[in-house]
Amino acid sequence: MVMGLLMFSTLVLALMAGVVVYSMDSIKVRLVGGSHAGEGRVEVFYNGTWGTVCDDDWDDNDAHVVCRMFGYNHNGWGLHDCDHSEDASVRCVAAVPVEVRLVGSARPGEGRVEVLHNGEWGTVCDDGWDDLDASVVCRMLGYNPSGSVSIPSAHFGQGTGSILMDEVACTGSEASIKDCNHSGWSSHKCDHSEDASVRCGTTTTPVKVTLVGGSRVGEGRVNVFHNGEWGTVCDNDWDDNDARVVCRMLGYNPKYSVSFYGTYFGRGFGPILMDNVACSGNEASIQDCGHRGWRSHNCSHFEDAGVRCVPIRPVEVRLVGGARAGEGRVEVFLYGEWGTVCDDGWDDNDARVVCRMLGYNPKYSVSFNGTYFGRGFGPILMDNVACSGSEASIQDCGHNGWRSHDCDHFEDAGVRCLEAGPVVRLVGGFRDTEGRVEVLHNGEWGTVCDDGWDDNDARVVCRMLGYNPTGSVSLSRAQFGQGTGSILMDNVDCSGIETSIKDCGHRGWKTHNCAHSEDAGVRCVAATPFDVRLVGGSRVGEGRVEVFYNHGWGTVCDDSWDNNGASVVCRMLGYNGSVSFSGARFGQGTGSILMDNVVCSGSETSIKDCKHRGWGTHNCDHSEDAGVRCVAARPVEVRLVGGSHAGEGRVEVFHNGEWGTVCDDGWDVNDARVVCRMLGYNPSGSVSFSGARFGQGTGPILMDNVACSGSETSIKDCKHRGWRTHNCDHSKDAGVRCVVAGPVAVVRLVDGKCDGEGRVEVFHNGEWGTVCDDGWDDNDARVVCKMLGYNNRGATAIRRASSGRGSGPIHMGQVACTGRESSLKDCPHDKWGTQDCEHSEDAGVRCLP
Repeated sequence: MVMGLLMFSTLVLALMAGVVVYSMDSIKVRLVGGSHAGEGRVEVFYNGTWGTVCDDDWDDNDAHVVCRMFGYNHNGWGLHDCDHSEDASVRCVAAVPVEVRLVGSARPGEGRVEVLHNGEWGTVCDDGWDDLDASVVCRMLGYNPSGSVSIPSAHFGQGTGSILMDEVACTGSEASIKDCNHSGWSSHKCDHSEDASVRCGTTTTPVKVTLVGGSRVGEGRVNVFHNGEWGTVCDNDWDDNDARVVCRMLGYNPKYSVSFYGTYFGRGFGPILMDNVACSGNEASIQDCGHRGWRSHNCSHFEDAGVRCVPIRPVEVRLVGGARAGEGRVEVFLYGEWGTVCDDGWDDNDARVVCRMLGYNPKYSVSFNGTYFGRGFGPILMDNVACSGSEASIQDCGHNGWRSHDCDHFEDAGVRCLEAGPVVRLVGGFRDTEGRVEVLHNGEWGTVCDDGWDDNDARVVCRMLGYNPTGSVSLSRAQFGQGTGSILMDNVDCSGIETSIKDCGHRGWKTHNCAHSEDAGVRCVAATPFDVRLVGGSRVGEGRVEVFYNHGWGTVCDDSWDNNGASVVCRMLGYNGSVSFSGARFGQGTGSILMDNVVCSGSETSIKDCKHRGWGTHNCDHSEDAGVRCVAARPVEVRLVGGSHAGEGRVEVFHNGEWGTVCDDGWDVNDARVVCRMLGYNPSGSVSFSGARFGQGTGPILMDNVACSGSETSIKDCKHRGWRTHNCDHSKDAGVRCVVAGPVAVVRLVDGKCDGEGRVEVFHNGEWGTVCDDGWDDNDARVVCKMLGYNNRGATAIRRASSGRGSGPIHMGQVACTGRESSLKDCPHDKWGTQDCEHSEDAGVRCLP
């Protein structure tokens, strides 16, 4: 018989031939006669003999004390009026295993320590935190405890929620942090600025994963290799975040990973190595996810977890049917075949991405719709492409999904790529405005030799990159490090006023007598702020064009002024279509004439990006002042980004073909209500956030000083400073949290024969509409039933308007839920309101109580 003994107030448990024994100081307690460990008749050892406890007044409070191993109350030693028919007993419930995870670092094996205890994740205070404590955490996560490093003071960021442990004092040999001494669960004197962290060394044995039992590559039962053996993973808490980590480990795209449970891919054999896996989805390895501990589980192989991964395959593009190189119908190569792109939503931002992929300068790309370069054939692979223009590949742009479209080949998209000269970039600098000069020529990047390199050459490079050429500095002798590859230019000789380095004299492409130790560089000065306004018109959206440059307003001469120039000005001001005017149609201006011979392609984001004679260079007077009339802008959309759940995040607005953020100046709950209403949420209870609460955005800041009354149907109807007019940076990005007052606020069932069935209607942008039954199945029905509080397991999809035809808009189509989503709007679907259905195809559901 082995007995655990610990002095003071801690009780120790030992298993002795089916008997559980506890010891505290000189008093021992044991449980006898139970069918398993943790239950039985209570017996205590006192004055050299074992005896029972009478059940007079014995209740759960007494049992709690025994099970908690902190002693119990009694009437006095040997005093009782009982016989053994009244012997007291207890049944103790095993504690939920403690798990750990590391949070807040971009690399595996380090981060803020978070502990799962009693169903809640919380942090650990750094009081007394040392390398011995770190070694226990690292051992729990499968790392070699040797070399573990403790890090105090919220090194990986402050956590939120509870602080669960303080004054942790491990010896370093414990199997779990719960076995270490500490001040007691949730007992602490800390705040989150004292959150403890660790950095672990290499893994004891590299953790690997493989998929077994699938019908194709990329799917199957998850097997994990740990400490020299393969084993399965239990499906308790297994979800798509866990699947993403497994797929990432195997080299697949984690974005569309799907989790499976219940031996979907057959039962495994051997050990079950992991249970209650809790990944965020961003981990590099499954060993970095929280779990119960290696080999700790309550499962059988009927609960083996599985995944299905989506392969990452590079997408290619080509142009077909053009009259010259650099133009044509866009065709995309995916999964072994070429297909076209539908022109729904196709614009110059999309064209820029295609042209960049083909090695052209994206700046002057032009989009074409309506089979301008002839009809294609074969599959239509993409529709509703929505690029920002900065993506490296068209596959990185938003779209309906591969092969998901409502088009025919009369809508094939096209582009024209214009190479306005070599592209330049700066490499190796400490900031964006400096670096080694590299030039793109004939599809290849190369450096520039510093022979003859001076500030005039630097001015041209800085002007090409949009910086103020004044103050540009030339640097030589590979100041920003030596490049690799070709040296493309030597003896460059610019006057400083050229718009492109290709217009400068040089020895000829690839003709030089240099090595990379002579690579040229530049340091540029940030560009002068630039703006545009319309003056003298009889209504909003028309007037004489005036531009702000070098701290002053001036006019534009109408030489070469046309509708392309007008479209750029109107786009800058948030309008759509445009008409150009010459001859001071809106009155003569005063002061400087800043631009002349403006030649725009029409796709530029700013008039300053158009060709012209040079700032202040002209042969005009104010009788030639240029003007425009702009057409009302396209509808504005909103989305929420960066939130931890649906219905909250940074507010981003879609305006004139691009997404941008909103500055928080004047941002309040009335503005939040309008955003939430646009997204289909109940505006009551909306909460506004400032100070980039949901992270800083990128790209343009489109709105500032938004002042809604709260009753508007769209944020575009609220007062603001004007599109793109602001005095903010992204540290002031506005956010919201939308509250759903009840399930009916988002989805409802109409015209059913009984409660729990009917035509599905969803609330979006302030109005109710139906759902098209294209692709509608039981997984979609499960999500609807879950939203309405019904049992989602027996949900049944109903098609062909079986609950009657609706009226009004058809909001959604091609809905493709997995069945696990918490809201229908979280499921993939076609763009809101872009369905090719009739109300004879309205979808419905039948839910079980």
